Amino acid sequence: MGHRHPHRPQAASGGPLGRGARQLLAVLVAAAALGALLPTAAHAASAPDDESATHPVVASYASDYSVTYAEAQRRLERIPQLQEIIASLHELEADRLAGWGLDHRGALTAWVLLTGHQPPSSPTAAIAAAHADVEIRTGAASTFAQLVAAQDRFGFGEVVGPVGNTGAVDSDAAFSDAVTHTGIDLRANALEIGIHTANVPIAPSVTPGGELPDDVGPVGSTGENSQRDAAVLRSVRVLLAPHIDVSFDVVSSEPLVDEVAFEGGRSMGTCTSGFTAIQNGTGRQGIITAGHCRGRSRQTQGVTVAEDVRHWHRFVDAALYLIPQGQNHSVTHRIRCNTDLLRPETCAILSIGPNRLQMNGHYVCHFGIGSAASCGTVDNVSVRPNPSSGCDVNGTSCAAVFVRATGPDMRSCSGDSGGPVYSYSAAYGIHKGSNSGNNCDRPNTKIYFSAIRRVQNYLDVSVVTG
Repeated sequence: MGHRHPHRPQAASGGPLGRGARQLLAVLVAAAALGALLPTAAHAASAPDDESATHPVVASYASDYSVTYAEAQRRLERIPQLQEIIASLHELEADRLAGWGLDHRGALTAWVLLTGHQPPSSPTAAIAAAHADVEIRTGAASTFAQLVAAQDRFGFGEVVGPVGNTGAVDSDAAFSDAVTHTGIDLRANALEIGIHTANVPIAPSVTPGGELPDDVGPVGSTGENSQRDAAVLRSVRVLLAPHIDVSFDVVSSEPLVDEVAFEGGRSMGTCTSGFTAIQNGTGRQGIITAGHCRGRSRQTQGVTVAEDVRHWHRFVDAALYLIPQGQNHSVTHRIRCNTDLLRPETCAILSIGPNRLQMNGHYVCHFGIGSAASCGTVDNVSVRPNPSSGCDVNGTSCAAVFVRATGPDMRSCSGDSGGPVYSYSAAYGIHKGSNSGNNCDRPNTKIYFSAIRRVQNYLDVSVVTG
């Protein structure tokens, strides 16, 4: 459920993705890739359409998007190639760049959204014409840079003041108590604001007619009443309108929590181990998990591992635990990827996924010791989650640098924190949390994770690949 309030954007402030790079370089890169980036059909066509011989990610994609296993494999192999084309278009259209992503329903299509209604530049049009699965869309009101700036100004509603009050901000009833997250919807060209409706008392003065619907019930009710939710979101939209100068969506959202099972469990005890890694400089072997899974040492696979570096703050949530030396231990490039916790299965990690901003529309899976493996599609690459504990031990607000994925079969619950987020055979990130309310079987769960390249940089490690 959501509402959009349109506003005029400010003047364009320039592209966020390497505006200084020369357009000529982007054209040459794209031109050189025209032949190499065509879909790889031979391998997919020869693959048997048999689930028993199919990679779990391929099988899950085929189920989610109602295609054959061979077509699912072809698409997953095509996605990194489309990513390179989109990156070139970012450079060419930096001043007008508004959004980008992948459509999976029907034919697989990569798209780039531009502001205004004028045609794209000639080099951009040439690239799109050379690829049947690339589309240029126009008509956006705000550039991506303008949406990012609006998200930063809004924060978690600190500039708005208490719920139901558009006046002073110095109040005990902070508006941010109701905000679960903020993000940028690249497809809708809008700022997305998640609201936990149970935390919002409806102010009759800002509802249509100044009255609540007859069957809404008492203010503060936590019941799942769709009319009350609609009234809450409507009132919040009215309150926020004077404070946001871009289009925005107000959506109903459950509270977000960092997922640590305090009763313990397999893998790393209260959390899930992510990818194995090699520490840069020292060559030490280690295991990555979430930074909020604190502890000087942890047990995993019968071995005690020691914390070496931990980052749990507004920019990343990851930690490295070193494997003891001199005991003949080794690391592999495999992760657990079984959808049934009672039937162990592993998958190989052969590469590192793309930069965070290029993940939009990509199909990913995650594995956790509470929910096993489940998959969905990245729908937001600039999420600023607002867990109740904040982004560190002091409750500091998160930055808009986390990634969100969701889908009909996506699941997550306590104990999943730190687990691997991956796509086919590429590492994408380290799981942070979700909105599942600790229900391991809840469908359509939204997961949040730290992008893998950011994790590697902060921990100064290289994820082990094939």
